[in-house]
Amino acid sequence: SAVGTTPHCKAHGGGKRCQHEGCTLSAQGTTAYCSVHGGGKRCLHEGCTKSAQGSTHFCKGHGGGRRCQHASGCTKSARDSTHFCAAHGGGKRCKFEGCTKAARDYRGSRPYCKAHGGGTRCEHEG
Repeated sequence: SAVGTTPHCKAHGGGKRCQHEGCTLSAQGTTAYCSVHGGGKRCLHEGCTKSAQGSTHFCKGHGGGRRCQHASGCTKSARDSTHFCAAHGGGKRCKFEGCTKAARDYRGSRPYCKAHGGGTRCEHEG
């Protein structure tokens, strides 16, 4: 839905924009900047400058955001819209027939695990 006095949603340019020179991302919360440039909630772990995740007060690295719900008591971050980390079946999976591993570059051109060509490849010749 439209944001503020603009006829557009945030994804299409509506609402407040980040005030960092050249940035076109949405400003976060009551701040004048996007999360990349310091806007929004920050992680409360001493010395950390990353964004806090979800309704928590910490970044993913310091325990914020959704956690894996595997019965083993895993404390890793849950992937995408799933309830599990990559090791326990969460996130996008490799598109190679019969493979159940996590995809390394799902949004890119290679939605495969590392063994089947996913992820970033070394460009060094030789």
